[in-house]
Amino acid sequence: MSIIAHTMQYTGGEMPSPSIALRRYLDTDYPIYREVYNDCFADMRRALGLHPVNCCDGRDILAEKSENIFILEVDNKLAGSVAIYGNEIDDLIVARQYQRKGYGQGLLRFAVARMQRVGISPIMLHVADWNRGAIELYTKNGFRIIKTETV
Repeated sequence: MSIIAHTMQYTGGEMPSPSIALRRYLDTDYPIYREVYNDCFADMRRALGLHPVNCCDGRDILAEKSENIFILEVDNKLAGSVAIYGNEIDDLIVARQYQRKGYGQGLLRFAVARMQRVGISPIMLHVADWNRGAIELYTKNGFRIIKTETV
């Protein structure tokens, strides 16, 4: 099974900070974060024949990465998350009940604005071609495909 993956780079202008408030990941977030993360990637992993379907990092690994993971809460519930590692945006997830409400765009814009504030450039992300909704979101928000690979 081959997977088509795109590397995308931000080519837009200065991104204003979105009006959403995020906080850093805490160890107490793990059970619900794991559930949302696995749910967000399960359909794609099944369609692409990737195993295991549930692929969230373990609690210890996420604790080590916690300073780079940002959580969005809506009504005191984990609605989504985004991670920033160096110059890469990763693991942008939105719980199903909060999808198609602008939260994914808010998380993406938060990450870009945060990276710009500290002078990180270029801003990159990776996305599977299967995930057309994500590609559309990224393209609408200033990202362009700069490389495509089959893995």
